[in-house]
Amino acid sequence: MNSSFIGKVDKARRYAEEKERVSITTFKANFHGNHGSYEVTFNAGDWDCQCHFFVGHQACSHTMALQRILDEVLAREATA
Repeated sequence: MNSSFIGKVDKARRYAEEKERVSITTFKANFHGNHGSYEVTFNAGDWDCQCHFFVGHQACSHTMALQRILDEVLAREATA
């Protein structure tokens, strides 16, 4: 492994510890639930999920789980 790559690995480790450097504005995820797989998206603060429950409630277990996983980074984006 060359020294420049080692430097990048160290820098990535530092960045990962400094979560304030990141704000997520959009992403797409495949969520494998108990009753099927669903595409979940986040765009400019708005969630969407392909599951039937989301259509009537604008939230579901899939979006809420991802909110918990990404809570720190998404909360920062909502206040920015």
